Amino acid sequence: MSAEEIPSRTQGVWDNLYGWGPIWKRSSFINSSRGRLAFVLISRIYRMMYADTGIATDSARVTWSGRWARWLAKPCRRLFAGSPMPELQVPGLRQSDFESPSLVPLSS
Repeated sequence: MSAEEIPSRTQGVWDNLYGWGPIWKRSSFINSSRGRLAFVLISRIYRMMYADTGIATDSARVTWSGRWARWLAKPCRRLFAGSPMPELQVPGLRQSDFESPSLVPLSS
């Protein structure tokens, strides 16, 4: 392969694996529409973060992919966020578990 073919073919592989259609087909094992949407969005974030930057990461492509990843991360976060449950208690957890351990000097 020539030097020009390598990036072209690499990008083609990313496009084949992480295009909207292939991602949607791979998400068919997920039963809920919310879970399927999360899978699709996370796959797109993954593609934006890694496929577009490539090995030679110039700042323009890194900035662009980071912007898209942040834009797609917001709806994904809403998919996983639950409502607050202040009455929820963790069994077996004591207040002392949250305190920092006291430092014991080493004897010489």
